[in-house]
Amino acid sequence: MDFRFTPEQEKRRAEFQTVCKQLAEKRPINFIGEKSMFGDKEGWEYFKYCAKELGKRGWLALSWPKEYGGSGDRMDQVMLAESMGYYGCAGIDPFGVGMLGPTLIAMGSDEIKREFLPPIAKAEKFWCELWSEPNAGSDLATLGCTAIRKGDEFIINGQKIWNTNAHNADWGFGIFKSDPEAKKHKNLTFLLMDMKTKGIEVRPLYYMNDGHILNEVFFDDVHVPAKYIVGKEGEGWAVVNVLAGFERSGVGGVAAMSRHIEHLVQYCNLTMRNGKPLSQDPLIRNRLAQFACDVEAAKTLSYRIADQQGRNEMGLMDASGMKVFATELEERMAAFALDLFGPFGQVKYSKWAKMAGMFENSYQESFVGTISAGT
Repeated sequence: MDFRFTPEQEKRRAEFQTVCKQLAEKRPINFIGEKSMFGDKEGWEYFKYCAKELGKRGWLALSWPKEYGGSGDRMDQVMLAESMGYYGCAGIDPFGVGMLGPTLIAMGSDEIKREFLPPIAKAEKFWCELWSEPNAGSDLATLGCTAIRKGDEFIINGQKIWNTNAHNADWGFGIFKSDPEAKKHKNLTFLLMDMKTKGIEVRPLYYMNDGHILNEVFFDDVHVPAKYIVGKEGEGWAVVNVLAGFERSGVGGVAAMSRHIEHLVQYCNLTMRNGKPLSQDPLIRNRLAQFACDVEAAKTLSYRIADQQGRNEMGLMDASGMKVFATELEERMAAFALDLFGPFGQVKYSKWAKMAGMFENSYQESFVGTISAGT
């Protein structure tokens, strides 16, 4: 694969960067990624504003076929995500645009595609993921939340947990046990549902990083039309694997790490220790150089995955490898930054906080990243 961008791609990339920089300038003070995007009112409004602006330009779903609002070019989507991650703007619904949309294109019925893809591409509907359960996390196929078919409906009962943005989402997608007697992996069905459906209760989960982005979702005789099956009844595990490939292959987080390295280099150039800038310490220089190399390797892998997906190859192995490599890299980089900052690295919401608490937040979030999206 030739990893160089064509002149036409470079032109589009420059346009993406210009718009993303403009959107980032409207970012609320103290906006920190998902924690702000889904966790507070101002951040959520900013996210929706950016989504609408990108939707107007036809940029939300660039990798999708033209008939569904895209350009048909997977690399366009990657270049946009890279620009958004670098400048720190919001707007791409990771669940609707990043995961569900491509999965519906690959496995959804024509009716489902017509109903759901256009609103996702226009930022008219936002989504959440309904997968994990208290007793089914990494071993997702052991889930117990049931969806029993009765005529033209499924009746759902049970609980899901760790559901990001379920409190804001219009619709949700999830995997449910549709045949309690069938063998593991052969008894699951993938369903879409309106989150305002009677019997759905969303409860907040607060965690150590000051945020409310996670939730528990309870189902009490929730009626979901059978027409909202993705794939076939009892074959939901195949849909899960396809969707997971899209979930694990994002480049936005890697691009954000590129910006983090730039911040660290600047800090080391300006911070004196023992009469010399930190950047002159060979051990620190070596660590920064290694991080820069690792980020470039992750970006290159993301381009390869995008190329595979653009040729309708799922690239599940590479996507899974990308997820592990990138999340562990974020953890190592954040830990290094906190070591570099000393005690002030643990401070946030204070004038003494280093880089507005960016790496303190990144360090805590990094442990979540290594677990989420499958281990």
